[in-house]
Amino acid sequence: MTSTLARPLMRVRQTTRTPKRPLALSAIAAALWVACVGLLFCVVVSVAAWFAADTGSFNAAIRVGALAWLVTLGAGLHLDGVTLTAIPLGLTAVTAWLLYRGGRWVGVSSAVRSGRDAALGVMVLGGAFTATVVAVQFATSSPGISADLLRSVVASSGLAGVFGGLGLVRGAGLAEHLLDRLPAVARGALAGGCAGVAVLIVASGCLYTLAVGMHFSEAVSVAEGMRGGAVGAAILTVVGLAAVPNAVLCAGSFLVGPGFAVGAGTSVAPAGVTLGALPAFPLFAALPAGDGEWWQQALVAIPVLAGAVAGSIAVRRHPVDGLSRVAISGSCAGLATGIGFGALTWLATGAIGPGRMQEFGPDWTTTALVASVAAVLGGAAAPAAARWLADR
Repeated sequence: MTSTLARPLMRVRQTTRTPKRPLALSAIAAALWVACVGLLFCVVVSVAAWFAADTGSFNAAIRVGALAWLVTLGAGLHLDGVTLTAIPLGLTAVTAWLLYRGGRWVGVSSAVRSGRDAALGVMVLGGAFTATVVAVQFATSSPGISADLLRSVVASSGLAGVFGGLGLVRGAGLAEHLLDRLPAVARGALAGGCAGVAVLIVASGCLYTLAVGMHFSEAVSVAEGMRGGAVGAAILTVVGLAAVPNAVLCAGSFLVGPGFAVGAGTSVAPAGVTLGALPAFPLFAALPAGDGEWWQQALVAIPVLAGAVAGSIAVRRHPVDGLSRVAISGSCAGLATGIGFGALTWLATGAIGPGRMQEFGPDWTTTALVASVAAVLGGAAAPAAARWLADR
């Protein structure tokens, strides 16, 4: 009986195996793996389009695929005097996930024992990934079409540093140690802010899904009118899926209130919709028309709800004493929610074509401001009210 009771509730596999791979070698291997996977996918899609269209050359198809990969990283594109800066965030998210997984593998398979080791690993991983991106940029550059070198460097190093670094720290088991260095209010604001942003993203996704469902037949008609055949339909599906996060963030800006633009001089907001001529693309069929209805106006309450969730989680994760401190902690989480969501909507802005299409995406500055104010109010009020009721 004694031996039975003494048995641990959770069994932890004991191992004395030490990582054998050098940190720098693992980081370089992870960076090259991520780059090769993303580049290969884009090249395969481009070559498939070349086979379907039966125009151009095989080498040109490979070059177009490589340029498309650079665009998914945020490099932008200079095409015959027109600058395209929009980022297909769906494919960018895939690259971010691959970088996270690669960084986590580095943290698990190599000896990362301190923050200094982690910083070195992130620098090597980010440097190798950025160097690969720059090499592809130079290989695909020509007088008529090229990616932007500065954007390539900044975007690739930022992606690798943030997501590769996060994965490396998690894989090495240093995340809790690094977070413990932050003040309790900062940890609470971070946890609550992430939850609040998640609420806004889920609500935005629901709004976008509703809009697509209401205009599904129009979207299908637009897709059928493009007549690209089976391969063309598959490529259109890939492009459409890559643009779904952009559409969700535009819906989020609509939900918060400021709305978004689909070309110069246009506005899509709960207060009203002003549109001009649009390119033939299925996702544009989900755009509303006319003045906003009452339920669209009521959507502006959702950022307050997101702030309430953020504040409640912040106070629950990191309790504080006193009603005023509860309100301050909750408002900090609400502020993190607004700033974080505003930063995400900024990623959905950019130029998608010449002329009017140089202005596209959410009004991210106003979105960040309105979301921050609403979330701060909700973040301060909800946990303070809950604490006041609990203390009565």
